[in-house]
Amino acid sequence: MPKLIDHATRREEIATAAWRVILQRGIGAVSVRTVAAEAGLSVGSVRHVFASQTQLLSFAMELVIDRAAARIDALPHRRTELESMEDLATELLPLDEERRGETEVYLALFAASGADSTLSATRADVWGRVHAGCRTIVSRLTDAVTVTEEQHEQEVVRLHALLDGLAAHLIWRPSEVSAAAARTAIVDHLHELTTRFGVARP
Repeated sequence: MPKLIDHATRREEIATAAWRVILQRGIGAVSVRTVAAEAGLSVGSVRHVFASQTQLLSFAMELVIDRAAARIDALPHRRTELESMEDLATELLPLDEERRGETEVYLALFAASGADSTLSATRADVWGRVHAGCRTIVSRLTDAVTVTEEQHEQEVVRLHALLDGLAAHLIWRPSEVSAAAARTAIVDHLHELTTRFGVARP
């Protein structure tokens, strides 16, 4: 009797097959046919799940952030809020092979999405989710002090820009920016933020 696989699992299997095609051959090699071959499925099976290549790539982009969100939800509770926010922020960086692969896929899809309205909408949504994560970090670190709305938003933008910049360096110039150096940069930034706003530390 053939093995039954639920729809959600099949979607993830196909999306991760698309990831592998991107990592091995580049975004230009992605098609329903190449992804089906990578997943060990027929083209018809892939089209049954994703009506178009755009739908497939859109879901593949969302899955990167969904995986990151799941890891963040599973982070253990730390002794201080600052330590917890350090963990949350560094989880958004490609500091190991799994996250490195996901980030390479994300950047490739992000760059390729400009001319497609559906992919552009997904890109905006994914960007918004990362930005919301940065907002959560800043809010939780400054909750006990007075910060203006303008100051708060400036700090959110600074943190998001730092994370994006470090992620790009880790992917494109790994010989010059190590995982340890990137983590230190984030930790130092968050410490500097709390010091500047006079946040008391235990």
